[in-house]
Amino acid sequence: MKLLRVIGACAVAAAVLLPLSVSAQETTFKFLTGWDQRFPGTPLIAYEYGKILDKATNGRMKAQFFGPETVAPNQQFEPISRGVFDMNYSTPVYYLGTTGLPTVAFALEPNTENWRKKGYWDVFDQELQRFNQKLIAFVAAGTAYQLMLTKPLDQGDKPLAGRKIRANGFYRGLVEPGGGAMINLDGGEIYAALQKGVVDGAAWPVLGAINFKWYEVAKYMTRPLWGVAPYTVTMNLDRFNKLSKADQELVLKLGREVEASGSKGYEAQTQIEAKELKEKGVQETHFDPKTFATLQAGFDKAVWNLAIGGNAKTKDRVLEFYAKAKANGDAPSLE
Repeated sequence: MKLLRVIGACAVAAAVLLPLSVSAQETTFKFLTGWDQRFPGTPLIAYEYGKILDKATNGRMKAQFFGPETVAPNQQFEPISRGVFDMNYSTPVYYLGTTGLPTVAFALEPNTENWRKKGYWDVFDQELQRFNQKLIAFVAAGTAYQLMLTKPLDQGDKPLAGRKIRANGFYRGLVEPGGGAMINLDGGEIYAALQKGVVDGAAWPVLGAINFKWYEVAKYMTRPLWGVAPYTVTMNLDRFNKLSKADQELVLKLGREVEASGSKGYEAQTQIEAKELKEKGVQETHFDPKTFATLQAGFDKAVWNLAIGGNAKTKDRVLEFYAKAKANGDAPSLE
């Protein structure tokens, strides 16, 4: 009996240590997401990928999701590269400290199929493979961003003069030329910061403002909208390479499907949530057209400069990509 108990204890220990991949026939990917379900992009892209993967394989391949409560959003890149998790839903600015190249997607036309035709998608994939990750999907949606503010914009060329705005380096090209000062906060911290006056506004995609309930503490939203919202779905490269050729092709095929459905769904949901914000009493506050044109042009240049200067180790590769994009008419002059 004592021997049986020892054997049983060993079996339990072994089961705990087993990876989530049960067998060659049944696989569960540990899927890490930069945001929880309160950010609508998560169900539209990450959860949707898990759903169609399950359906396409009749349950043979599944995704088990872990959110930012497990690993902070801007610290998720390394655990994917090391294989602690199998897949990741994130945005390039969160891993700018590792590579600046994918960040240029924020300044490109939001059309992933065109990125594929022009060879951009392959360049992004090759870059991520340098860090032991395989690009599965690159979802891009247009006219995505706004500022949620506690008071209307000022007039003139400094509409954010003297205001503290929740933003990161990605938004610098619009916030600082507009007169604002940036404070970097995670999404989950924005409500309290607005409520307590720590910040006077927040730069963020339209998506999320409803679920995060920012309309309760910020009663103004800027118009026009601007910018591209790009999101990556990646897989640990070693994990990808262990899949059969057929499964690799399927995983990539479903990624391409999510690129199309995710972009379309994201843009549709943006319009729905913008309408809901109005219904909840949030008023539009408009940039002066001439000021906005200047700020938007500065924003696009700032994105390229962020990608080029944000990481010295990848600068040369970003500059090479910039030359290609500029030759295709997809990048502004940075002079």
